[in-house]
Amino acid sequence: MAFFTVGDYYRDVYRIESVEPLLAGELAVAESGGERFYLEHTPLVKPAQPRAIQQYLSLDHPGILPYLQVFSEQRSLVFIRPYVPFRERLHEHGPEEEDQVFLWVKELTPVEHILFGKPLRMHMVLHPSNIGVTEDGSLMVIACGVEGRTQPDIIYDWGNLMVMLLTGQVIEEPIRKIPSDTKFSKTLGRVLQKSLNQPGNQVISQIDSYLKKRDSKGFFDKFFRKPEEKTPSVVRDTWVTRESAAKTENQQKAQDKTEESVSSKVLQQRLEQSRLAKLEQDRLEAEQLAREEAERLAREQEARRREVERLAREEAERKEADRLAREQEEARRQEAERLVREQEARRREAERLAREQEEAKRQEAERLASEQAERLAREQEEARRWEADRLAREEAERKEAERLAREQEEVRRRETERLACEQEEAKRQEAERLAREEAERKEAERLAQEEARRREAERLAREQEEAERKEAERLAREQEEAERQEAERLAREQEEARRREAERLAREQEEAERQEAERLVREQEEAKRQEAERLAREQEEASGREAERLVREEAERQEAERRMRVQEEIRRQEAERLAREQEEARRQEAEHKETERLAREREEARRWDAEFRARVEAERHKNKRRATEEEAKQKERNVREVEKSVPTQAIQLGEEAERRQHDRLASQLDEYIRHVFNRQS
Repeated sequence: MAFFTVGDYYRDVYRIESVEPLLAGELAVAESGGERFYLEHTPLVKPAQPRAIQQYLSLDHPGILPYLQVFSEQRSLVFIRPYVPFRERLHEHGPEEEDQVFLWVKELTPVEHILFGKPLRMHMVLHPSNIGVTEDGSLMVIACGVEGRTQPDIIYDWGNLMVMLLTGQVIEEPIRKIPSDTKFSKTLGRVLQKSLNQPGNQVISQIDSYLKKRDSKGFFDKFFRKPEEKTPSVVRDTWVTRESAAKTENQQKAQDKTEESVSSKVLQQRLEQSRLAKLEQDRLEAEQLAREEAERLAREQEARRREVERLAREEAERKEADRLAREQEEARRQEAERLVREQEARRREAERLAREQEEAKRQEAERLASEQAERLAREQEEARRWEADRLAREEAERKEAERLAREQEEVRRRETERLACEQEEAKRQEAERLAREEAERKEAERLAQEEARRREAERLAREQEEAERKEAERLAREQEEAERQEAERLAREQEEARRREAERLAREQEEAERQEAERLVREQEEAKRQEAERLAREQEEASGREAERLVREEAERQEAERRMRVQEEIRRQEAERLAREQEEARRQEAEHKETERLAREREEARRWDAEFRARVEAERHKNKRRATEEEAKQKERNVREVEKSVPTQAIQLGEEAERRQHDRLASQLDEYIRHVFNRQS
């Protein structure tokens, strides 16, 4: 069943445009945010470790298509790769000349060296469909694998790759021997055979030796040596230009003319030299076959010796494996208990943080609501106070007008009484002014106290946020330190176990050698006397050992399967734990962002409220100034009217009262402006 489907979205981000099979997985072209990407789906043999994923992301070589991101799916991995417009892939190219193939192999071998040098050994799949040709003609490997983890494993080698490139045919199963019906030259066939199942550096050595022998021709070789059969090639416009084809044709014509001009005597000498060279080559091949046969026999003897040693090591390893299994079981049990305790602690910590955040949100909401209600109440109270002041001023102006009218009517008769009334009215207004100033002072003090309380609340909120952030950082540092100490402890225990194992194996080997020597001495002493009995006993013991060996192998196989299942379960639990921790980290990050957003909103609300208050104060000040100016103008008009009908003394007293009134208004306005600026600051 296909993993990608054209038109679908992968993880709601990448829209699939096209899909094609790639080795054991798939290769899709997807679009996201106006850019195109490659999505590679690779099945897994075993779950991928986090360091294997990190190893993919750290690959940096111009011959490898980079890895941008890695997603873990069920028994598979999905790699996000940058889109590269390949001119073509090598399996689409057809047969190629051997020189071009050798150049490609030399270009790809550094990639193999880089992959083999990784902590988790990696490999590239040597298949033409896995290699693309960029616009500038360079090669780029698409899929790379981790040995024992991803599919497919190493099944194709350099020899198979060169055979597929030279013939232009894709083989389904890797070959172990070059077929005899191929059209390769004999020398090239030997190079390809020696390149099967060999690393890249040895393949390069074989190619260099072949090219050196092929290109080192003598003077007469240019004219009389029989040309070797070369791999059939297909000349394509993408690789060979028309100018190079014309040049080759001219060289061939010149060579034909030279061959016709050579004498028959030289030809006979060259034929004799060729025959002698062939005899020498046959002799060297026979010697090579004899050396290979001797090496084969030596390898077989060495293999038998190693088999005996392997059986002894397997028995020792089985006992050691039992011991390690018991130790690992105990370590896993302790690790599981520790993980349970850590998870319980993290859960309690998460619940505590959630409760604290909920309480903080509730208190913040209550504070905002109370501030909003207080602000509305203050505005309503301020509006009522200003309305009362306005009505009082209007009433005072009306009374003043009536008083002035009465004074004008009775100015000559009751001048003294009018002056007394004016003085009384001045005292009353002074008392009212003082009362208003006292009320405004108390209001300013109340507003200052509210501002101080608000700032104290903001300071406490900031201190609480800072404490929460420091607590989270402390927990993260403690967790990292605990993980680092646990990793160091495991490394020390593993190193100590390996050292003890090596010492124990050395002691067992020495003991086994000593016992073997003693047994040989005893057998030699009793050989003549108990030959028949020994043969029977050995046969019986051999059959018993064979049965025991079969039983042990079956038990070891079952134990190995059980250990694999246990390790698989541990890795799965570890992966789930990592996933839960990542999810918890993402959730905490989201909560932190939400807290920052609420803080920004509160700051914005406070700023808007301050601006609104400033506008209200400015408007209030403007209205008050306008009322003051109108009152002054009205008083000036009244004074001018009074001046026409009152004596000079009355006029002077009126001017003095008006000046004092103006001074009081100016001082009140100045005090109010200072009060407004103090509130805004």
